[in-house]
Amino acid sequence: MKPNKTLFFVLFTALVGACSPDLPIQEIPVVNDENCKPENIKKISDKGTQQKFASECLRRTSNFKPSEKREW
Repeated sequence: MKPNKTLFFVLFTALVGACSPDLPIQEIPVVNDENCKPENIKKISDKGTQQKFASECLRRTSNFKPSEKREW
């Protein structure tokens, strides 16, 4: 009977953990010249949102070019 209690406890803990509210995720600002300045990117408090926004800022510029394929 002990394994059933352990299994029940694990499933109950997973269910309660999945239902608990997470911290609100900050919305991504509009990608433009003003918002893509480094000092404005640093103002975003949520690190995941900050990284996603910085990635979008880098992708919007046409300066990004993939490196040439090398034959070794």
